[in-house]
Amino acid sequence: EGQVYLSQSCVKRLLEIAEGSEFLRLQVEGGGCSGFQYKFSLDTVVNPDDRQVFEQGGARVVVDVDSLAFVKGSMVDFSQELIRSSFQVVSNPQAEKGCSCGTSFSVKF
Repeated sequence: EGQVYLSQSCVKRLLEIAEGSEFLRLQVEGGGCSGFQYKFSLDTVVNPDDRQVFEQGGARVVVDVDSLAFVKGSMVDFSQELIRSSFQVVSNPQAEKGCSCGTSFSVKF
């Protein structure tokens, strides 16, 4: 069973923006400059193919079964910089390399 971890900054930001039963959905899609890319969205519906709800301090992240294979063991972080603020996946053991913006990656084979 794969695990996804939430950083303190991720928990803090999710608690600030999520309303009611909203949670952060993490998906992996084909595309980006390295082959795969992370997609984040706020959602309220847990789908039948969602593998796991990861909860920490009241903040929740949901990952579907296909995406979990690409992000298990990773940490979801919230990064705030001068030019942008975003959720991102950091220290992904499944990723071989990523692009400089941190939104896409290639997979280890």
